[in-house]
Amino acid sequence: MKFKICLFLLSISFLFSCNQEHLSTYNFDEKIIFIENDPHLYLSKIDTTGFPQIRNGKEATDFILSALTLNYVNNDCYPSKEQLQKSIRIFKTEKLVQQQLEAQYLLAGVYRKEKDLTNEVHVIEEAIYLANQEDDKEWLFYLYSYLGDMYINQFNMFQFVKYLTLANQCIKDVPLADMSISTKIQLAKNLLYTGNYNESYEILEELEYNVGKNNTYYNDIKRLLGVVLYKMNQLDSSIEKLNDALATEKSMSHLFTCHSILTYCYYTKNDLVKAEQHKILAKECDTDDEIRLSEIEFYTLCAKFAKTNHNLEEQIHYLDKVKEGYTSVLNYNSGQSLDEAIQSYTRIHEKRMFNKQIATYRYILTGFLLIVCIWLIVYIRIRKKQVYKILALQRQIDSLENLRNIKDEVKGFIMRDFEIAKKIAVLRNTQQVQSAKFLKDLEKHNIIEGNDLLTMNWEQFYKDIDLSFDGFYSKLAKAYPTLNEKELQLCCMLMSGFKTDEIAAIWMNSVFSVHKYKTNVRKKINAQEGANIIAFLSEKLPLQ
Repeated sequence: MKFKICLFLLSISFLFSCNQEHLSTYNFDEKIIFIENDPHLYLSKIDTTGFPQIRNGKEATDFILSALTLNYVNNDCYPSKEQLQKSIRIFKTEKLVQQQLEAQYLLAGVYRKEKDLTNEVHVIEEAIYLANQEDDKEWLFYLYSYLGDMYINQFNMFQFVKYLTLANQCIKDVPLADMSISTKIQLAKNLLYTGNYNESYEILEELEYNVGKNNTYYNDIKRLLGVVLYKMNQLDSSIEKLNDALATEKSMSHLFTCHSILTYCYYTKNDLVKAEQHKILAKECDTDDEIRLSEIEFYTLCAKFAKTNHNLEEQIHYLDKVKEGYTSVLNYNSGQSLDEAIQSYTRIHEKRMFNKQIATYRYILTGFLLIVCIWLIVYIRIRKKQVYKILALQRQIDSLENLRNIKDEVKGFIMRDFEIAKKIAVLRNTQQVQSAKFLKDLEKHNIIEGNDLLTMNWEQFYKDIDLSFDGFYSKLAKAYPTLNEKELQLCCMLMSGFKTDEIAAIWMNSVFSVHKYKTNVRKKINAQEGANIIAFLSEKLPLQ
């Protein structure tokens, strides 16, 4: 009963913990949606400086929510690397998967800002491994897309297409309506990369209609719409969307994208004044030392623009920039640097998986040994019980043997009494005068009174016969109910070895009377005339 109560309490505790974990994940996701809808409003309600120590899952979650809010407000703002790493360790311990994935994504951004390619890849690959374990399709899509962006920034189109394909495979069965805003934006971005401008535009247009101006992704939607419309050669609409995005954009890389696309648009429209303005603004926003494909295209346009203005010195300057960009393309064309980072992580990951397999085998071996030990204990206990049973049976056998010995001794005493009864009965009938004095002496010592036959105590005599001859009297009375009392007495005395004259002496009758009773018995038991009664009964009755 106590075991059942403990099992019930453990089940309730387990269900409660699972429910708490589900509620924790649900509340975290709800807060993420709230932050995405209006990060400035959430920022006004929290203290962003109150995280000197992170000691548990709640404090780590609050820290991540605060860090995400600051990053949404300003894409170049990232939290402390050490606090992120500490938060990830806490999330791993407390199995807070969504919090861990958000923290790892932020940590990858920190490494990207530090230009630490190896650690950036390691963090993303670890996040992919965790998302795979959880079968989180949207996170897998987002993380594979992240790796694709890393490769396209290093001009490795082969690897970019590979990871883009993996990303798209993750959400091919997820309905568009079930995707989060960030996933839809990334999907539109991937479609833009692959030249599916119309599909990309449809997704972004729907998002523009449904997403408010305070939403953290509002500028991303406007900027991407501007790029897509530029690719679709709808220049006026592209200019409108890009100007909307510029109104609140703070990220330098995004500002560069907007101004460079506006430069293309105005140059194509032959509005050279505005093209010049946005060209200058784009150059001011190009603060990153890394050369990207978009920058090569931009500086190529700037060289054409300088040539149109007959500014040879500026044209040479921009052509040098283009040359520098293409040199970088040649250097990174194989994607070797990123591949090395991927391979490095792969080796680490394989080693980790090998160690994990070894640990698994160790656990299996330990479990097997534990099962063997339990089996041995159970087997020993069973054998012990069997031995105890055998010993108990042996004791019973010994007891039965003792009883048999006692029974033999009792039978010996009974047979001795029968012999005494025979002698005295015969003596009493044949030598009455001579034996009178002897019989009186026997009576003084209670020899006659203690003998069942001499005192005619037939009930006890029958018990003695049953005890000595395997229940002979009981079986006889049951098998032949027509036998009367005298006939039963006769059969019992014959069984115990009495002769005809001895029976006559016990009954104090004549020998002829005994023969008459014998004849009657043979008739009643269906024995032939003159047949041995005891031999016949021994065959008919189940005697041992």
